[in-house]
Amino acid sequence: MIRTLLAPNPSPMTLDGTRTFLVGRERPAVIDPGPADPSHLDALAAALDGHPPVAILLTHAHPDHADAAPELARRTGAPVMMARGAAGPRLFDGALRWIGERDRVETDAGVLRVIQTPGHAPEHVAFLLDANGGEGDRALFAGDLFMGGADTTLVAPPEGDLTEYLRSLDRVQALNPSAIHPAHGPTIEDPLPAIHRYRAHRAERIAQVERALAAGPARPGELIDRVYGAELHPALRGAAEGSLRAILHHLRSSGRVRDDGGRFSLAAG
Repeated sequence: MIRTLLAPNPSPMTLDGTRTFLVGRERPAVIDPGPADPSHLDALAAALDGHPPVAILLTHAHPDHADAAPELARRTGAPVMMARGAAGPRLFDGALRWIGERDRVETDAGVLRVIQTPGHAPEHVAFLLDANGGEGDRALFAGDLFMGGADTTLVAPPEGDLTEYLRSLDRVQALNPSAIHPAHGPTIEDPLPAIHRYRAHRAERIAQVERALAAGPARPGELIDRVYGAELHPALRGAAEGSLRAILHHLRSSGRVRDDGGRFSLAAG
């Protein structure tokens, strides 16, 4: 009752591509329809096999997740649903419906519950499937909250907020899902150990930034080599700087770092 279609958009940021999930068969929901790639849209239409979706659900509005939504809505008549808060929200030709924490979407595979999980983006949500199959079958469709096969995901300003992201990890841990389906990378079959790994990775990065600042004040771009090392792939330097900015803002909000016009230093004491 859960099918996965991989969009043809591999990159260093999307891994092997964006995964679109079809939940249910007679009354399916489509989660993250992906980029506006004609071949991917055709594959989605074929997989639906004439069964219009009850909803086209977006974890967030980033193009690799959402750009296929207007055309899929046009082809199927299904509403597009997402949470408020996106930078420059897309209107999806009048088919958009706002969703929030208490909303539920019923499919023939079970009920999808909306779980607010900001951090990667302010509007980011996940969808928890309370399946018809029995107890313990609670899959979480997590968008970019996790990256399958990794222990980190992108959290970078202006949309990303590390403090919110860490709260979202706590929220998912409390849900105790049976599996996590990220939009990039394979299914996470060991959710609780994976959440611990993600949290430990962030804690180590935060500690690295504090150690790097102990050597003297610096701007985010100047911290990249100190924290990540000179071997960082050039294509990832922008993402690395964004991640460092998120950590610095997190440390500033907790009073552990001082910002002097974009140049950061450890707070006294």
